[in-house]
Amino acid sequence: MINADDFGKSASANIAVADAHDNGILTAASIMAGGEAFDEAVRIAYFRHGLSVGLHVTLCDGRSVLRPSDIRDLVDETGEFERDPKAAWLRYSDPCLRGQLDAEIGAQFDRLEEAGVHPDHVDGHHHLHMHPRIFSTVCRHASKRGVRWIRIPHEPISEVYHGRHASPVLFPLLEWSVFGILKMFHAKTARAYGLRTVPSVYGLSMTGKVDKNYLLAVFTGATSPAEVYVHPDGLTEEGRRELSALTSSAVFEKLLECGIRTVNYRELEDLVKIHEWERWRVSLK
Repeated sequence: MINADDFGKSASANIAVADAHDNGILTAASIMAGGEAFDEAVRIAYFRHGLSVGLHVTLCDGRSVLRPSDIRDLVDETGEFERDPKAAWLRYSDPCLRGQLDAEIGAQFDRLEEAGVHPDHVDGHHHLHMHPRIFSTVCRHASKRGVRWIRIPHEPISEVYHGRHASPVLFPLLEWSVFGILKMFHAKTARAYGLRTVPSVYGLSMTGKVDKNYLLAVFTGATSPAEVYVHPDGLTEEGRRELSALTSSAVFEKLLECGIRTVNYRELEDLVKIHEWERWRVSLK
């Protein structure tokens, strides 16, 4: 899966998602229920049946769905969450916030349903859904609505070094380690709620730095199934670079050369069911 985060955040992000799907390799997008361009994103998705849509749970650096008066401890008077993901992560360790977090997460799922969008997957803005006090809540709401997939970000350790090039790797290595530890616990929680996870998720070490060469390298060495998440946006230099990579003929040719099939989450679910059926059928012989 090639998945675009921040769908619905802005008109420029929406246009880039549509372009990357229509003229490139993008197969899925994660929509921000409180995004300023949410309604437009819904319309874009409606006319693109090959684009599977998920919920991009937003609990920082964005706007809430509920009124500020309903979640006073999560947002300011304008409905804006804490902008800094690290500060938000620490803040949500307070068990007293669990009820308000539960209400807002549920409201974000509800807004998609009310707009006629049934999410195929769920993930989180800045991966805040991975917070130990948040993950099970997201799983519960997702499972109740029939969502089948949840992102647990984890990529090969080699990406931490190769992806950052000459940049210091101490923080990326720490980030990789933390998510690796969380994966061990969260994978069990996801299974308990009937949610599936993709084994490899690429993009953690290259957030904001994805380009054509990165995608070429990933497709050369990636194992299947895998998700690559990106942030195309025509308004920023980083976003334009990612859009260019997603619509690159060289990237498309590399997919063909490597025999890699790009699918959306609905297609992946069908493939998993076929595999499970075949495995069950063989076991009866």
